[in-house]
Amino acid sequence: MHEEKEETKPKLRSSVNFYLYYWTILAFFILVFINNYAETYDIKTVDLNLMISIVTFLFGFFVTVTFSMLLTKISSLKEAIAVETGRLVSILQLSKNLGAKFYESIRSHIDDYTIKTLKDYKSYQVGRNVLYAIYDDIPLMEMKTENQKASANSLLYILGEWEPTREKLEYLTSRHVEFPLKLANYLLGTILIILLFLNRGDTFTNALFIVLAATVIFIFLILEDFDALRIGDYTYNISNSEQLFDLIGTERYYPEDLVNRVKLIEGRTYRIGVVNRKTNEERIYSIKYTPASFGTRLANITRALGKK
Repeated sequence: MHEEKEETKPKLRSSVNFYLYYWTILAFFILVFINNYAETYDIKTVDLNLMISIVTFLFGFFVTVTFSMLLTKISSLKEAIAVETGRLVSILQLSKNLGAKFYESIRSHIDDYTIKTLKDYKSYQVGRNVLYAIYDDIPLMEMKTENQKASANSLLYILGEWEPTREKLEYLTSRHVEFPLKLANYLLGTILIILLFLNRGDTFTNALFIVLAATVIFIFLILEDFDALRIGDYTYNISNSEQLFDLIGTERYYPEDLVNRVKLIEGRTYRIGVVNRKTNEERIYSIKYTPASFGTRLANITRALGKK
């Protein structure tokens, strides 16, 4: 798809990210409704305050462990992504000295790899075949001079260093919080909400129920956002992918469901991957961004694919 480029001042497209923990706002109002209309209970046989203290301590302990694991994972992801980006940049730059045919091959492979890993971020193994394809293209190298031989040796060394990093990314993106730990969090959090509900009676305990129950729900949802890689590291991966697309001189690619997470510049052309929901096949469209028509054109493409 081609459009004439308009002489307009570049504008940044504003976008809104939606995370699961936003549902906490709705949960808060539901809890206010429950507090106002549900009956109160006067339980004499159980020391609710003691039980609330015990459950709160256990819940806090398990949540702390979970957050620690998730933040460690995200930190490792950011580090590995940065290392991988550096490896890919080095491979591309070194390939320039090894003949035009080999350089174009590397350029194409890096573009393909970046598209695949950005589209299927939680299935990083989709990029494995691209690495193998680069090894298959090694015979295309031109090594007529000593400088070319030195570049080839450096490139092969970096290829060998890239594989462990890629395997680490494959492991980290597929790893999730262990089920027993997640179950303990949900079980203790639910018990805490029930105890707070039963402890209602005066203005203070009513307010305590609403605020603490909403906080527990917020913790549940933000843990899911972190575990599903919706927060932080994915944005970091997008930034590195943009750097690679710009370096190899191709239009930036975004999957359709990531468009609202990025800033698009008016007048710039982007490759947008749209998936046919019936066949689960992706088609990539080149669309120039203009605020007035971009969303409509993308919606029309999505509807057209849905009818096929």
